[in-house]
Amino acid sequence: MSRLIREFLGFMRFLAQRFDDDRCIQIASSLTYTTLLSLVPLIVIALTVISAFPVFSGLMVQLKVFLLTSMVPEVAGKIITVYMQQFSEKAARLTAAGIAALAVTALMLMQTIEHAFNLIWRVTTPRPLLQRVLTYWAALTLGPLLTGASLSLTSYLVSYSLGYVAFIPSLGVVVLKIVPLVITTLAFSLLYLAVPNRHVPWRHALTGGLVAGLGLELMSRGFTAYILHFSGYTLVYGAFASLPVFLLWIYLSWLVVVSGAVVAASLSYWRGGMWRIERTPGRRYLDALCVLQALCRAQHRGEALTLAALQRETHVALEELENILRQLRDARWVARTAGQGWLLSAHPGDIAMLAVFRRFVFNPDEALPPGSDASLAALSGRTASSLEQALAGSLEDLCARPGPV
Repeated sequence: MSRLIREFLGFMRFLAQRFDDDRCIQIASSLTYTTLLSLVPLIVIALTVISAFPVFSGLMVQLKVFLLTSMVPEVAGKIITVYMQQFSEKAARLTAAGIAALAVTALMLMQTIEHAFNLIWRVTTPRPLLQRVLTYWAALTLGPLLTGASLSLTSYLVSYSLGYVAFIPSLGVVVLKIVPLVITTLAFSLLYLAVPNRHVPWRHALTGGLVAGLGLELMSRGFTAYILHFSGYTLVYGAFASLPVFLLWIYLSWLVVVSGAVVAASLSYWRGGMWRIERTPGRRYLDALCVLQALCRAQHRGEALTLAALQRETHVALEELENILRQLRDARWVARTAGQGWLLSAHPGDIAMLAVFRRFVFNPDEALPPGSDASLAALSGRTASSLEQALAGSLEDLCARPGPV
C-alpha cells in the first residue's frame, strides 16, 4: 500500500510539473480573454440554432438558466442574465454581416481552445484548415442540439425519479446532484477526445473529464461560499462588483478545464512508469528501436499495428510514440495503412542502427557551429568512427535476437 501511495504522489508531482511546463496558467488567462469576446456570440448562436427546432422550443428558458447559472455564481448571474438576455433579443435584428461577425468571434474561441489543447498534448502538426473549419462549424451547429438533447434527458430523468421520492426520499437529492455531474463529465470527455489533433484513449478522456467535472463542482461550491461570506468586494467595486466576479469565475473555470486536459494527456505515462523516465535524446533512440522492433515482429506475423497496440507493446507514452512514428515516417522507414495501422515501409536489413542513432541522437555529418576549432572537428570524427563500430548492423539483426523476457 505504501508503495502505491508513493507512486501516486510521484505521479501527482509529475502532473504538477507538466502543468507548469505547459504554461497552463497563461493558457487559462488567454482563454479567459477570448471567452469574454466570444461567450455572448456563442450563446446567441446556440439559442438561434435551438429555436429553429420546435421540439426544443420548451427548453429555451431552461437552456438560458443552465448556461448562466452553471457558468457563473448565482450572485453575479442575476445581473449578467439581464445583460445577455437584452443582447440576445437585439441579436435577432442583426443583418447577415452582423451574424457573420458573431460567428467569426465564436470561432476565435474554438481556435484558441484547439491551440491550447494541442500545446498540452504536444501536437506539432495542427489539422488542415478545411478540416478545422468543418469541425468548428459542426460544433457550432451540433453543439446546441446536443445541449438541448441533454437538457431534455435531464428533465426526463429528474421528473421520472421524482415519482419515487415518496418511497426513497434521498433519491431526488441524489439525482439532482449526480445527473448534472454526469453530463458535465461527458461534455468534458468529449472535448478532450475531439479537440486535440491526436489519438486520445476514451478512458483517459473520461478520467480527465471526471477530474474537470468534480473540480468544477468543488470550485463552484467554494466560490459561492466565498462570495456569500466575504462580500467586502462589493464595497470596493460597487455597481461593477459583478464584473470582477464574472472574470474570476471564467478564469478559474478554465484552470479546471486545462487541469483536466493535463490529466488526460499525461495518463499514457502511467503505464510502465514512463513518467519517471527523463525524456532525453538517448531515451527517444531506445524507444524508436522498440517501435521498429515491434513493427518488424508484426511484419513477420503479416499484420500491421495500431497506435494503441504499439503503445501496449512498447510502453511508450502516446505523445512520444506519435512523435517517434512521425520521425520514422519522415525517414521512410514506416508508413501508415488505410486502416490507421503502422507497418515497416523498408526492408529491416536496410534500416541501419547507425542511421537511427543519427536521426534521434547525434549526426556527425551536421555542420559544426561557426567558429569551432579543429579539436572539436577531430572529436566529432572520432565519435563518428566509434559509432560506426558500436552500431554496426541493422534492424534485421536486432529482430533476429531473442525477444523480451
